[in-house]
Amino acid sequence: MSRFVQDLRSCLETFLDDAYVSHMARTLNDINDEEIQSFIKRFGEPVRLQFVADFQEFECHLVRQTRNKGRLHDVTCFIRHAEDEYVVIQKHNYARTGIYRAPSGGAAIGESLEDAAHREMHEETGLEIRILRFVLDMYLDVVCADENIPWRSLVFLAEPVGGTMQPIDTREIFDAKVMTRQELLGDVDKLMIESGWGGFAYRSFLTREFFKRLDELNI
Repeated sequence: MSRFVQDLRSCLETFLDDAYVSHMARTLNDINDEEIQSFIKRFGEPVRLQFVADFQEFECHLVRQTRNKGRLHDVTCFIRHAEDEYVVIQKHNYARTGIYRAPSGGAAIGESLEDAAHREMHEETGLEIRILRFVLDMYLDVVCADENIPWRSLVFLAEPVGGTMQPIDTREIFDAKVMTRQELLGDVDKLMIESGWGGFAYRSFLTREFFKRLDELNI
């Protein structure tokens, strides 16, 4: 085989690999409208919001890794443990910083968003949950040095119905605990903003808008 043919074959293989990843990302993130309508029918109409955040290079690298697995979305659940108390998690890459946030995760290829929500909440917190309300449908523009990456978050209010609060996926989750709404909107929010991380700027906005919507719904 000539060097030209070898180079051409290598280019085609790279192109096909990239095309496959892009196709899978689009497929997974063209979230099935029937599933969204089912959520709305059972859990209410969400508020739709947009946010733009400048991500640091290491954050963009993490988003690209997720994109390469065919995912550009997450399902976030605020698990209400008691009146104005919520189950939150801390990951290893910001362990002992004082920053905690609502658990989240994404659907694997072929997995429904609802199944993913239950699985991810169990893996990250050890709890079995019941979804109560579809609160926010968030669209994030992840701004990196060389590209913008679209992201989508479906945000729910949930309650625990079983299990023990202890992370199952200890490779990813450092800690899970209960914090008050006041703590999340006070000291934790301040730490998120001061971190300089685009992801935390987004989570700060998402958290504030979540509680704002709960107040509007009076739930």
